[in-house]
Amino acid sequence: MKEVVLINGKQQSQLSVFNRLTQFGDGLFETCVVKNAQLLFWSAHFSRLEKGRKQLKINRISEQQWLKDIAKALLIAKLEQAVVKVVLSRGQSMRGYGFEADIEPTRLVIVSKMPDKILSEYTLSVCNSGYANHQLLSNIKHCNRLEQILARSDLRADECIMLNDDGWVISVTQGNIFAIKSGVLLTPSLEKCGIAGTRRAVILKIATALDLQVKVGILTLQALNDCDEIFISNSIIGIKSVTAINEKCFDQHTITRQLAQALEEKLR
Repeated sequence: MKEVVLINGKQQSQLSVFNRLTQFGDGLFETCVVKNAQLLFWSAHFSRLEKGRKQLKINRISEQQWLKDIAKALLIAKLEQAVVKVVLSRGQSMRGYGFEADIEPTRLVIVSKMPDKILSEYTLSVCNSGYANHQLLSNIKHCNRLEQILARSDLRADECIMLNDDGWVISVTQGNIFAIKSGVLLTPSLEKCGIAGTRRAVILKIATALDLQVKVGILTLQALNDCDEIFISNSIIGIKSVTAINEKCFDQHTITRQLAQALEEKLR
């Protein structure tokens, strides 16, 4: 099946060269999952989209309009299990970074089938490049993903760990990273850079419900390597165990499996 693409509610896949998404990556996106015809965690995705929209001062598209477009694209695709990517562009303008206050935003909805194969576990390396600390853009899922693209350009494992300017662990290229040490769940602070995935908040709540202590803060590579269990997450893969970081192997996955099972139960 080919992807179904809607631009401003119409089935088409060509975007003007004058669109600021094309010129500057001036926009935001969210990647959602549809399971059994249900759009999962939409409220969290839309909330993050709105947060980014306000911060970048992009004119608003109503939630009802997004849901209408998504429903239309899913109907055309005839899928009950799917990946739905929504993209909000600031709109069209001529040359230059400036834009008019009343510029009309462009909305895109892309529906694809779920990946045929999702790894059951992951190996990690450390990326050759990472994040620049930039609090203004931290936790905004903007369309400038050059940091992740560069990080994945020399991938030596299933995924790789991205560090910030201080050398601290932030995430993997396509998800958040977590660790278990002596029954405590650790995950990096994303105050300076990185993106808090929609599953991240859910995982932290699940951990608390399972009586795990949760610590969000600075996480170094050495501290990560000293942990008992490592796992990563995103909206498509859910929770997946990490079996190795470079040559260091991790063979404990007990708490990771408990968290993964609890997350899966929330999705039923």
